[in-house]
Amino acid sequence: MKIYRRLLKYLHPEVTYRISHILMKYCIIPIEKLCNTNYEVFNTRFKILNVDIPIPIGVGAGIDKNGELIHIFSKISGFHVVGSVTLHPRSGNRHPRLYRYVDKFAMLNAMGLPSKGFKYVVARLERLKVNIPIICNIAGFSNSEFIIMSKILNNIENVKIVEINISCPQYRGVDLHNSEILDRLLEDVRSVCRKPILVKVRPRSLDVREIVKICEKYSNVGLTISNSFSTITSCMSSGVGGFSGLPIYRLVKRIVKYVREFSDIEIVACGGIFHGKQVYELLEKYGVSAVQIVTAIAFEGPYAICRIVKEFLMYYR
Repeated sequence: MKIYRRLLKYLHPEVTYRISHILMKYCIIPIEKLCNTNYEVFNTRFKILNVDIPIPIGVGAGIDKNGELIHIFSKISGFHVVGSVTLHPRSGNRHPRLYRYVDKFAMLNAMGLPSKGFKYVVARLERLKVNIPIICNIAGFSNSEFIIMSKILNNIENVKIVEINISCPQYRGVDLHNSEILDRLLEDVRSVCRKPILVKVRPRSLDVREIVKICEKYSNVGLTISNSFSTITSCMSSGVGGFSGLPIYRLVKRIVKYVREFSDIEIVACGGIFHGKQVYELLEKYGVSAVQIVTAIAFEGPYAICRIVKEFLMYYR
C-alpha cells in the first residue's frame, strides 16, 4: 500500500489517474485493510437535503466519472458522487490535462468533461446494490440536456440527489451563474425531477448571493461550494485549468462563511479538504451538511477517506 501511495504522489498524474482507476475498478486494492474504523460510533444520523448519510464525508465529482468505482468507496464513505456525466460520450481535452503540485498538495485539471455518456452511467446505476446514497453530477450544454438527464434520474432508485454542475469552464459562451438563466434551468429541471438538487458553483463570492436567492425559490435545493478555481495556464492543452487542493480551502471557507451571513440554505462543502479538523470546523462552525473529498483522493487514493474519517472522529467525539 505504501508503494501504491508513493506512485500516486510522484508518477505523472495522467499515468497515476489510469493506474489507480484500474486498481480500484478491479478491486486490486485491499480496501478492508485500508480502513478499520467502526463507523457505528456515529450515533447521529447525518443528512443532505433530508437524505440520510451514515457519515458526513463522501467522494466528490471527478473521481468516479462513470460510476465504476462505487463498489470500492461504498465501503468507506458516507455518500458517493458520480460524474460529471454528460448526455453524450465525450473524450475530453487533449493531453496534457492534469498537473500536480506535489509540495502544495494541489492540482491543475483541464479534463474537459470526459464521459462515457449518460446511457452507460444509467445502465450501471440501475443494477447497483449499494448501502450509501448516490449523488449524480450532471453537466449539460443546453437546458434540454439537463432536462433529459434529470427526468431519467428521477426514476432511478439508487440516485438520491441530483447535482447540477453550473461551474465547468467547458460552458464557454453560456454563463449558468446568470440569475435568469439559472432560474429557468432550475424551473425546467424541477418540472421533471422531484429529487433533492445540489447546485455546484464556482469559487467566487461575487455572484453567490443571487444564486442563493434563485435556489431558495425552489424546494429541497442546496449548494455545493465549490468547484475548482479557474486559472489561465500554459501547463494545459486548453490553456485553462481548474486549480484544486489544499490552498483553496481558505477560499471555500470564506465563501461558506459569506453565505451564512444571509442564508441558512443547505451547503455541501468541497475544495481543499485534506484533514478531519477541517471537516469538523465546516460542520460545527459553518453549519455545512457534509463535505466532498476529491484532490486528497487523487494524492492518496481511497486511504484519504479512511484517514480523514479517523481524524474527524477525534474531534467529533
